[in-house]
Amino acid sequence: MKIVLSAHFDLARPVMSINMDDKNLLGLVDNFAGVFVAYQASRKTGIPVYFTNYEELEFDGAQEVAKSLSKDTLVIVVDTTMDAEDKPTYIGNVYGFSTDPLKNLFSDRIFFKDGMFEETEDETIIYGGKYGLKTFYFGVPIPNPHAGIKNPFPKPDAYHTIDNRISLEAIDKASALLVELIEWLSKNNLK
Repeated sequence: MKIVLSAHFDLARPVMSINMDDKNLLGLVDNFAGVFVAYQASRKTGIPVYFTNYEELEFDGAQEVAKSLSKDTLVIVVDTTMDAEDKPTYIGNVYGFSTDPLKNLFSDRIFFKDGMFEETEDETIIYGGKYGLKTFYFGVPIPNPHAGIKNPFPKPDAYHTIDNRISLEAIDKASALLVELIEWLSKNNLK
């Protein structure tokens, strides 16, 4: 089984820049927190990473990548989430295999969401749903800047808030877990 990473870099809103200081990634962190995690994991494991474009539109980048992959490929889509239940990472939208072995090993540090969550909203629908590849979503938790606000009007798009932040420590923890997961997956077959 070949393993590849996919992380999209397109921005949902036109912004002039994002910023990083010595502790945080600042600004529109959706997408780029996942890009940073995928980059680090690729560098540490040698697993190829595809940085795709147009996930926020019609998944054009993922469609082009999927066409080039063999059927024995596992695609790990690395992106952001707000639903990791206080764990450093999240796995969801799983196609083509059971997560039971992963849950036994990683459930203390990875939140596993069974079933499909926002099934048509991320690249797993392309890799797993359309092209039949083993696929899952590896989510890097970003803060919800609107948490605790009751019934905000108009409803804010928390993922695409341009004044958000994620700590570099959180990015590093997610990267380390992804590396550990890749190393396990490289030695074990999924069924």
